[in-house]
Amino acid sequence: MKKPVSWLLMSIGIQCLSQGQPSVELTSVPGWGQSTLLQGQVHHVSPSDHRIAVYIFVEEAGGWWTKPYASEPLTIIRPDSGFSTNIVIGGLDEFATKIIAFLIPSSFSPPVILGAGIPDTMFSFPSAVSCRPHGSRVITWSGYEWIVKRSVGTALLPIGPGPNIFNDNDTMVWVDGQQRLHLRIARNGNNWHCSELICQASLGYRRYNFEVGSRLDLLDSQIIAGIFTWDDCSPYVQPPDAFFREIDLEFSRWGNPGNLNSQFVVQPFSIPGNIERFDMNLAGTGHSGHFFDWKADSIVFSSTWGSSSHSWTFTDPARIPVPGNENIRINLHLLNGMPPSDQADAEIILNTFITGNGAHRAIPEYIKVFPNPFELYLEIEVVSDKPKDLKIQVMDLRGNIIRSLFTGRLNTGSNLFRWDGSDDNGTPVRPGLYIVCCRDKDAVRYLKIIFRPFSFGNFER
Repeated sequence: MKKPVSWLLMSIGIQCLSQGQPSVELTSVPGWGQSTLLQGQVHHVSPSDHRIAVYIFVEEAGGWWTKPYASEPLTIIRPDSGFSTNIVIGGLDEFATKIIAFLIPSSFSPPVILGAGIPDTMFSFPSAVSCRPHGSRVITWSGYEWIVKRSVGTALLPIGPGPNIFNDNDTMVWVDGQQRLHLRIARNGNNWHCSELICQASLGYRRYNFEVGSRLDLLDSQIIAGIFTWDDCSPYVQPPDAFFREIDLEFSRWGNPGNLNSQFVVQPFSIPGNIERFDMNLAGTGHSGHFFDWKADSIVFSSTWGSSSHSWTFTDPARIPVPGNENIRINLHLLNGMPPSDQADAEIILNTFITGNGAHRAIPEYIKVFPNPFELYLEIEVVSDKPKDLKIQVMDLRGNIIRSLFTGRLNTGSNLFRWDGSDDNGTPVRPGLYIVCCRDKDAVRYLKIIFRPFSFGNFER
């Protein structure tokens, strides 16, 4: 059986915003289910004056955990600027789906975390994160390789979404002789098992087309069929996204047989205008086609069945995700992990998945932020090759806009802007890591900045 390896190791360090910026990178990350050492390298710091603080995220164990030990939370950096540490000590450590390493001064004592969240204060330090899909079985379908999600533990512990038990065997997920993909929900003893696939490729802006060859409209009201993008590392990398870059095609009545059975979503769904619900009736056809076309300034959704169709265009630029390390995923799962109301197994069949390049381009401007980290003022220089409209905002790591610096037309040549570390109300923000977002009508650029009005040694949240 082919095993996923290097593509899974989405090791991403803080981007150096100027030459000589302290940084950390992960150079070797054990695969999911493996127990080799985590290895990395630091840059532009004195190894003897710094340490590495490592945390792993194990969903089944309730959150983030200090590694290697609570009693030994720091990893020494060698004179050659490299480091290595054991992140698999016991329990379910080898099944961690996120691994993060912080570069900290040796005088700083990082928090010991035992199944909880990471305090925001840690993100003032350079970091590198790696995310690994929850499984090891790989199948090939429609020209791409896909990892099949798998629950772990002696009793197969439930995981999200749901939570549900996900089964990766070939009676739950398989490709038939006609190259059609099958996903099932099935009873196994006293439990119900679900299925999910994760595409190994990160495809970014483009059109995602799916042809479904089964009756999505006849799914039990407790069942959800989802086709969506997802980036597990998105809150911790550049560009950040607190909602995991999630764009959804979903087919479910969400527990109520009287509900409409289909929806298009740009997360978070709770914001008015981020969701479009409609109904499909596949009697007489059984087949349906679905796509979303993801661009920098719009996401166009469409579903077609027989002679009917439903389309929707989402154009809120502040809420359109920016590509990062997202993957397209397909799942069939149970609402809140509850059994189907009809107590029957279920299956969906997908005939094809075809992608096409979307229309987008890189921003042509030269953008520089300095000094970084900064204490009093941050200067933002944007050099444009022609007059154009641009919006500049400062965001926190959750994607909240805390300061709108500029909305207007750039001049040709150099344009200089300044941020004094305060929000739109003039209130000083807390020290830490922030994001400068420069957005035009076609694309967006994110730059990480650090507001550090006093030294690490005196830093307090």
